[in-house]
Amino acid sequence: MNVQVREQGNKFWKFIRMIARVAGNGGRKRGRLQQTILLLLPLFYVMIGFVSIDKGQVGIVFAKFGSKPAVAERFIVEEGEQGYRREVLMPGMHFYWLLEPLWKYTIKEEPFTTIQTGMIGVVNAKDGYPMRPGQILADSDSYEEVTEDGRKIKKFKMGQKGPRLEVLKPGSYPINTAYLEIKPFPSVQIPEGSLGVLTRLYGDEPPQGTILVSKESEFRGIIREVLQPGTYYINPQAYKHEIVEAVKIDKGQVGVVTKRVGKVPPEGTILVDANDAFQGIQKQVLQPGMYYINPYEKSLRIEDAVFVPDGHVGVQIAKTGIAKPVDQLLAKEGERGIQEDTLPPGLYYLNPYATQVVNIDIRQQRYEMTYLEGQGDTQQNDAIVFYSDDGFEIAIDVTVLFQVLPHDAPYVVATIGRDVQDIKEKIIRPQARSYARILGSRYKGEDFVHGATRETFQNDIHKELKVKTLESRVQMNQALVRHFEVPAQLRQPITDKVIALKMQEKFEQEQKTQQANADLAREKEKVNFESAKVVAETKKVKAIISAEEERAVEEINVAKKEFIAQGEAKKIQIGADAALYEKEKEATGILALGKAKAEAKKLELAAYQGQGGQRFAEVEKAKALGSGIEKIYYIPSDMSINAIAKDFENAITVGLPDNKK
Repeated sequence: MNVQVREQGNKFWKFIRMIARVAGNGGRKRGRLQQTILLLLPLFYVMIGFVSIDKGQVGIVFAKFGSKPAVAERFIVEEGEQGYRREVLMPGMHFYWLLEPLWKYTIKEEPFTTIQTGMIGVVNAKDGYPMRPGQILADSDSYEEVTEDGRKIKKFKMGQKGPRLEVLKPGSYPINTAYLEIKPFPSVQIPEGSLGVLTRLYGDEPPQGTILVSKESEFRGIIREVLQPGTYYINPQAYKHEIVEAVKIDKGQVGVVTKRVGKVPPEGTILVDANDAFQGIQKQVLQPGMYYINPYEKSLRIEDAVFVPDGHVGVQIAKTGIAKPVDQLLAKEGERGIQEDTLPPGLYYLNPYATQVVNIDIRQQRYEMTYLEGQGDTQQNDAIVFYSDDGFEIAIDVTVLFQVLPHDAPYVVATIGRDVQDIKEKIIRPQARSYARILGSRYKGEDFVHGATRETFQNDIHKELKVKTLESRVQMNQALVRHFEVPAQLRQPITDKVIALKMQEKFEQEQKTQQANADLAREKEKVNFESAKVVAETKKVKAIISAEEERAVEEINVAKKEFIAQGEAKKIQIGADAALYEKEKEATGILALGKAKAEAKKLELAAYQGQGGQRFAEVEKAKALGSGIEKIYYIPSDMSINAIAKDFENAITVGLPDNKK
């Protein structure tokens, strides 16, 4: 920009010199030229007073004149001092009334400082107050509030010389490169599935014993808060970062946390709370998910979650809590020991340092003791051997079916063991063998060869075992005794005796069968005789029935003819009765009609009583004379002749045409 200002000044003086030469050449035009110069001088003044800074550029101003800086080695100065001005000229037009760019300032254009994507700009101040001993980062520029002339104002305070804490994020900045140097560094990228641990390199020394410091504190050291996946603009001269893998807990797993920072817990403490100030194994566990844990603050151990399969219950053994009473077998909630409550089938995220879970199978179990090698629970000859009451050695195979009910599982774990195998070895096997020997010694040897004694012996073992196993809270469902092994010297005679008895029973049965066959033959002959007799009787009965049927048919035909004749007669009788009924009906109608007419006449005569009677007689007489008489007049006896004549004349002429009158 200083070149531009210089060129503007050169053009101005060149223009002035050209005017002067023209003025010297002719005196006539001197007055007019002076007027023109007076008009153009303000315009040139304004043009020279403007300084233009292009877009994307800043103007760095150097004051050639002024007082010396207050600090001798300082080259960034304030208003009135000689040196580089701290403020820069932003893009645009800037006007100077005293034409300082011509004589006082040197203005230099520099491009904006650009920070690319994924980078940061670390600021290094070329001028400022010196840093204190041991200080690694310089203080930034600031404004402090001061009082001048009785009023408070904010006054600029230059920072320290050297690298500063603040950084520039990606973008363009109008930086005074004479004052600040910008060095590019990569930004911190935390990938997915990782976390960043920061260590602050500046600040005060933390208290003794401090392992982690807070992000908000002013202490040096490892910062407790971590950086999750993302991009961070961190000054590498202020912080050191470490990228570590985050902790992923899969389904079916649980995370056990150990706090590495804090006070030593009280003696005897096994687990500490997540929110207290003690170090140690944390009571709360982490369920499946992604966790960003500072490895300097906490360590994590991944364990399998507790899985209680179908057909089982989980018996809980609490490792923490208060001690239960001595006379109490099972612990209640909050007490150490085997808990009363069990867990149904499912997946549980429990702290293995707080609770141990023993899965107990509550399905029906089978324990088999047999003489066969490679079979049974022991896979060897495990038959139960005992001596009968008469001293014979008897060997039997026994199979016991049993199970543990859900509510009895904690008791079984507390008294017997933590596995079904413990129940088999401590309860089922010894008691089954013991009671088989005790009960078997009460029977004779021959009782175990044949007969119902075997079933009785099996039922006895079942009853005794059921009573004894219930004392241990084990439910015995069935005891099966099979394969009775009896000595040959006892088994053979008894077997022969049994065979003889069977043969005798067979002979007796054959005799009964032969006798039954003979009886059956006799019965068959008897049946045949009876059948022939029945056939003969049947033929006889059929003949009788046939004759009776023919006679019945004849009788039916005769009766039918009689019935038809009776029907015809009845039909004639009915016709006659119908005709008679019609005649009687007709006569009755005529009689009724006559009566009705007579009654009508009677009523009509009643209407003509008195003088009406005479009129009735005249009406009937007129009817008898024929239809030629149109009117009949009745003349009272006391009527005069003149009146009669007059009346008659009027009567016979009314309604007649003139030629008829």
